[in-house]
Amino acid sequence: MLLLLTTALAAADVADRDPLPADTIIQQMKEAYASARSYRDTGMVREVFTDANGSRTVEKPFSTAFVRPHRFRYEFREKVRPFEVRKFIIYRNRDDLRVHWDLEHDLTLDTLDRAVAAATGVSSESAITVPAMLLPDEITWRRAIRFRKPERIADKTLRGIDCYRIIDETVRGQMTLWIGKADLLLRQAESEFLFEDFRVQRTTTYNPERDIPVAGELLEFNAPGGKRLWR
Repeated sequence: MLLLLTTALAAADVADRDPLPADTIIQQMKEAYASARSYRDTGMVREVFTDANGSRTVEKPFSTAFVRPHRFRYEFREKVRPFEVRKFIIYRNRDDLRVHWDLEHDLTLDTLDRAVAAATGVSSESAITVPAMLLPDEITWRRAIRFRKPERIADKTLRGIDCYRIIDETVRGQMTLWIGKADLLLRQAESEFLFEDFRVQRTTTYNPERDIPVAGELLEFNAPGGKRLWR
């Protein structure tokens, strides 16, 4: 009850100072990605799994490079043992679509939509959140972010960047988005998932850039076994 009251007061305070509602901010964020001529990012998914025996943390760094209309590359990595790192790579250049996953090597997937769908779960959703906003007409199997009843709460600064903050309910918890005010790009997404006997806390951070030159090497396939690139 106290949490709900605090959230309501924070939302009311924001509304008094700045009437821009959550739905408008969300729409402006989607438009910023959908109209981007180019985009690149690096980021990290951190998940903390907690149960009766304690907690463990999983980290999955990722990167995205994109030049409209047809150049796209996404990669995420996951350390599964001290000296073993798994990679999932999605590459597209016009009609040349390639997908690599260390567990299955070269996957045969005929559309970017299917490739993103294959990577979404194992990447903890970093494969779909931004790519589906960049290419909403091609990545359609599910929404980039599934909103239910988004509400705006107090603005805050994140890593020196003024951000809108939006909270929303999820099937098993709550989500908080941090969206840069100046560029309307997603800077951080925080989610909590509650299950019967364990809890997952996920924080996905982004270092995004929009409408900037993207080096050609960032858009190359570079699957394991060839030149390896991670900036």
